Amino acid sequence: MRKREIDELKNKLDLLKSNIISSIDSLSDNISNLNNIALSEDIEMGSTKSLVKVDENTLAKNNNDLVEINKALDKIKSKKYGKCEMCNEQIDIKRLRVKPHARYCISCREIYEKEIKISKGIKNGF
Repeated sequence: MRKREIDELKNKLDLLKSNIISSIDSLSDNISNLNNIALSEDIEMGSTKSLVKVDENTLAKNNNDLVEINKALDKIKSKKYGKCEMCNEQIDIKRLRVKPHARYCISCREIYEKEIKISKGIKNGF
């Protein structure tokens, strides 16, 4: 991968990171405010709890994405960026442009997803 492409993707990762951090801050404030409202006002508790749950799920996803983005930025620093963690082949630049924190090439991602589905099925007794 060329330096220009890596710089382009690093900029994209930095922007994603900044947006996610802003989203995390906003969601955290929103969760806190909803919890305070639920405690202080006579409103529908179920609705408030549902809103909090949605925000908590989004917050968890954002935290996971932030971890992946930080790993990708570390890989850029260590010159290991863009390699599939499963087969060690270069991840296609088109894939990295869509998801710059991708850990796997398309083929290995499909294998990984199948393994996850199988392990979830086993855990759920299927």
